[in-house]
Amino acid sequence: VEMENMKKGKAKEVAKEKIKGKGKEERRKVVEKGKEKGKEDCRRKDKEQEKKKVQGKETASEKKQFKGKPEIEKSSSTSTAIPLEPPEKNKQILVLGLDGAGKTSILHSLALNRVQHSKEPTQGFNAVCIDTEDNQMEFLEIGGSEPFRSSWEMYLSKGLLLIFVVDSADHNRLPEAKKYLHQLTEANPILPLVVFAHKQDLEAAYHITDIHEALGLSEVGNDRKLFLFGTQVTTNGSEIPSTMQDAKDLIAHLAADVP
Repeated sequence: VEMENMKKGKAKEVAKEKIKGKGKEERRKVVEKGKEKGKEDCRRKDKEQEKKKVQGKETASEKKQFKGKPEIEKSSSTSTAIPLEPPEKNKQILVLGLDGAGKTSILHSLALNRVQHSKEPTQGFNAVCIDTEDNQMEFLEIGGSEPFRSSWEMYLSKGLLLIFVVDSADHNRLPEAKKYLHQLTEANPILPLVVFAHKQDLEAAYHITDIHEALGLSEVGNDRKLFLFGTQVTTNGSEIPSTMQDAKDLIAHLAADVP
């Protein structure tokens, strides 16, 4: 009996040891698993931090590129801005007036002796050479939109004479046209002036006598050569009206007389 009890006691001890060993093994596995999980978390955090750094660099790079973009756009837009000096060989006949007045259409029609409409506003300069019987006339049209008007005066000293074009039917803008015309005539009190009261074919157009009064042409100086023509360009491709041909002949005469 005693031997039997001893055997049972040993069996219990062995079972306890097995259970204890099993518990240690389980705890070891839990600890190892925890360590591995901790390492994995660390690796994941490292990856996230590295990703954030990369994203931060990309964002900074994008911001830098975006910051530089307006400068690129700004530099590319300078192609439409007026340069300091226009391309020229000799003194030229200046053609000025508000945007939409019809400056380009008049120039092209005079050059071709046929009506040539132009719908696109001039951005910057439009240089046109027109042949006459005796010589060649060089015209320089400068854009009439607001950004270009501030540079008109600086070219007066380079002009043989000034052609100023107004839209006879655009009554609301005649005071604005008058303001700029008088600024030009005050800046150069002797430059010959030819005014085109354009678009006379429109029903709302002012007669040239009304244009003379609206622009205050009697105030531009008594010592100046001044001429006013009522002009129009009607059917595209047709011969220019006689008034435009007369104006062309007069301009050639005035240009030839300038020393």
